[in-house]
Amino acid sequence: MKKTIVLSVLLSVGLMNAQQKQRYGLFAGVNISSLSGSDADGFSSRTGFHAGGFIWNYLSDKISIDVELAYSQMGSDFNANIPYKINDMNPSSFSLSGKLKADYLRLPVLFSYHPINDLSVSLGPEIGILINKELEYNQSINGTTKQKPDNMQQFDAGIKVKAQYIFAKHYLASVGYYFGMTKIYKSTAVYASNSLNFQDAPKIYNSNLGISVGYVF
Repeated sequence: MKKTIVLSVLLSVGLMNAQQKQRYGLFAGVNISSLSGSDADGFSSRTGFHAGGFIWNYLSDKISIDVELAYSQMGSDFNANIPYKINDMNPSSFSLSGKLKADYLRLPVLFSYHPINDLSVSLGPEIGILINKELEYNQSINGTTKQKPDNMQQFDAGIKVKAQYIFAKHYLASVGYYFGMTKIYKSTAVYASNSLNFQDAPKIYNSNLGISVGYVF
């Protein structure tokens, strides 16, 4: 799946060379991101920021290939109660809460349909490169800890859908949603019974709702 998404991005960017009409601009906005998947219990949304630029490459009056490049703050908050038992003591638990901060450089390539001049709906692949990461968590026993997790994937890929509207000729408002399709964590090596085994990476994926405003030149 990762290779398919990357190939789609490269082929789409290649088509830009044949286009005549282009528009470009800048945008910034708010992210509401979280983690999804069957192993993502206990995660909740985190608010972040994004900013970048875009080029719209028109194939016709109704169809364009839109390329964006943006800095994007993603990640998630989390909260859980961890059960434990020491020897013959009664079972108990401790609370664990915190946030995962994951900053990406993101490149979506979107195929857009323009039913009217100022409105478009878009769908396409998106890839991301992790440029900063921090895990901050608070335990009811040991207090707050910060660390840089070393088991996160450097590369992320998925699908983005988006709708945007131009008003007053040059101003842009848009909303988009990103569905991550690659696991954000790596598989882990575990040494047991004199052998090295690999545990599958947890099924945890990025997801993000982005709301933006921008300017079209």
